[in-house]
Amino acid sequence: MYLLGVDCGGTSTEALLTTLEGRVLGRGHGGPANYTVNGVSGVLLSVHEAMRGCWAQSGLEAAEAVSQITLAIGVSGAGRPSEQAELTEAFHSEGFPRVVVAHDAHIALLGALSGADGVAVIAGTGSIAYGIHGERSHRVGGWGYLLGDEGGAFWIALQALRRVMRAYDRRLPEDQVLLEAVKSYFNVVDPSELIPLIYKTPLDRGYIGGFSKTIGTLADQGHGASQEILADAGRQLGRLAVSALAELGLTKTEGRVAACGGVFSAGRWVLVPMEEEIRLAAPRQRLTLPDFNAAAGAVILAARHLCLELSPVAEGLRESSSHGVARDV
Repeated sequence: MYLLGVDCGGTSTEALLTTLEGRVLGRGHGGPANYTVNGVSGVLLSVHEAMRGCWAQSGLEAAEAVSQITLAIGVSGAGRPSEQAELTEAFHSEGFPRVVVAHDAHIALLGALSGADGVAVIAGTGSIAYGIHGERSHRVGGWGYLLGDEGGAFWIALQALRRVMRAYDRRLPEDQVLLEAVKSYFNVVDPSELIPLIYKTPLDRGYIGGFSKTIGTLADQGHGASQEILADAGRQLGRLAVSALAELGLTKTEGRVAACGGVFSAGRWVLVPMEEEIRLAAPRQRLTLPDFNAAAGAVILAARHLCLELSPVAEGLRESSSHGVARDV
């Protein structure tokens, strides 16, 4: 018997094949697998692509292994039960006897906290908080770039671009450092040239959000406006966490909030104000970096589906994985 966990994201897919004790046998990667964007067929295609890497590394034959596998998948864009049921049926029809499908935030939380109760804040291009306490779960945010995604990479980039445009209008003092960074990243000579780039369809949120890394670099170099933008992002992400903690009744208990996603590569500029926001409302909650990634979280979801003891699975993942363990921020 084996556990196969798959993280299906908007840009790529990662699969992790383990024993029932969490010892990693193989990894694989595939293309984008967002339910809303790529559909069931796109998810199937990318998952099978990722699985091929697992079979190759493990030495297992796919045809023989499928019947021995418990498959757990976290799929971006598949947050509703009907969507998860459709995907479950699709993988059953592919020959997998035991399948569990969840939203990608769910497996991110399971990986981040090794299956323990708590909250994870996921800040990539967008942002969402997801928490579990006993039989209850709750999400906050994740409403997309028009209605939410505060503190995510796209949001950070947008705050910087708004500053540039306001300075262009003489509504703010000119920030030459930020202006030159924008010109270099977006390959423009004048701020007005940003308009067709930002408003073109389809909107490339990943490309625009990528400018947030430049904001992190500028913050490290002492640029005050970039530090302010990242601090505001941290506060926004902290509020997501606090809302989830409050809804789950965890503000007075001891526990952990995991900070997951690329935005946190900015380090203390985001993490410190986020931690301060959480501490004000939930002083016994500790902000940490994740134990494992979302693919490992999917393995833990598969173990839960089989009612396995999670501690040995987490220990097996820890011993054979390069993803490391949690660290206080």
